[in-house]
Amino acid sequence: MAKQNYGTCTGKCPICTINIWDASDDKPVIWPCNILGCPHEDPKKQNLRIGLEFRSITGSGLAQI
Repeated sequence: MAKQNYGTCTGKCPICTINIWDASDDKPVIWPCNILGCPHEDPKKQNLRIGLEFRSITGSGLAQI
C-alpha cells in the first residue's frame, strides 16, 4: 500500500502527542485517540466501542455441539 501524503507536520497535539498536518487543516489524521481532554476530538464520540459485544451471548453453534 502506498504511503499517504499529509503534507508537512505542523506540530503535535498537546494532550495526545499525535502529529498535526497542514493538509488536514492543522488537525490530526489518525483517529480516535480516546484520551480525555483532547481538543481535536468530540468528547461524546470517545470510547463508543466500549461496551459493545464482539461475540454471541449464547456462543457459537460449533462450541455447543
